[in-house]
Amino acid sequence: MSNWQPTASLTNLQARARALTQVREFFSQRGVLEVETPLVGAHAVTDPNIESFTFADEQAAQHYLQTSPEYAMKRLLAAGVPDIYQVCKCFRKAEQGDVHNPEFTMIEWYRLGFTLEQIMQESVDLIVELLGKQKYTKAINYLSYNDFFSHAIDVSFAALSTKDIQELAIEYGLQQDQAMSHAQMVDFVCAYLVDKHMQADAITCMYHYPAEQAALAKINVNDPAVAERFEVFCGGVELANGYVELVDANILLERFKKDQAVRRSRGLDYVDIDPRLLDAQKHGLPECAGVAVGFDRLLMLACNENRVQHVMSFSWSNA
Repeated sequence: MSNWQPTASLTNLQARARALTQVREFFSQRGVLEVETPLVGAHAVTDPNIESFTFADEQAAQHYLQTSPEYAMKRLLAAGVPDIYQVCKCFRKAEQGDVHNPEFTMIEWYRLGFTLEQIMQESVDLIVELLGKQKYTKAINYLSYNDFFSHAIDVSFAALSTKDIQELAIEYGLQQDQAMSHAQMVDFVCAYLVDKHMQADAITCMYHYPAEQAALAKINVNDPAVAERFEVFCGGVELANGYVELVDANILLERFKKDQAVRRSRGLDYVDIDPRLLDAQKHGLPECAGVAVGFDRLLMLACNENRVQHVMSFSWSNA
């Protein structure tokens, strides 16, 4: 007999509907425009840590299910559209587990002229709104990446050498014969520390990630070792990832090419650079900040569940 039953209870489905209404009210009150962009595109992201679902159309042209609406939303901003947000489905291969589902819902928004502090605060405001104001307003922490390491292991990240990072990674479970780049080892160590040392039942905003993890964020003008990037956690669960956005098209192209080189070194599929995004940024992406929030994870915590599938009508395994 087939597994046809939903994975979410009626109570959680009702909570999901209420949360979607809350999200739209949150942005409506701030004058942020809701937009829709295509779920399918001709180009994927070059990020070596993200893999896209692909398919060919009737002309055998390759297409991709979006891993986030970021590129399309930035094209809207470059065309002169003001502050925008979107609630949409996203798709990522090989991401399955308690807090992952290959198909998931993302809230993504962009604010013109926002500083890192402003976009962090707005992200926390939305998260607190959806998780419950009474529970979280007195348990919000702001920590730099360096300070988080100092808090967790009594040494700032800036003081750690490559050898130190490697030794920590092995101590935390990395197999000595497992080939990893320095950036991958840093991610491994940070993920371990987040899981073990992030304050439970508290919202923590961690900012000023190392420059090598800038992704599409600007580099801090006063400290080139760090990027204008942040993440928001509740306990050990990552809920949001945001930046003060990189607007320089030439630097963007350099980062995309570096991504391609990393993908080659790891034996990953080659991904073309999206020329439409590059052209939009050459035309002029305005100074802005953006953030993506995992809606299913947020709802999982709000509903006191331990798996995102429990707040989805149907999970990947029974869709």
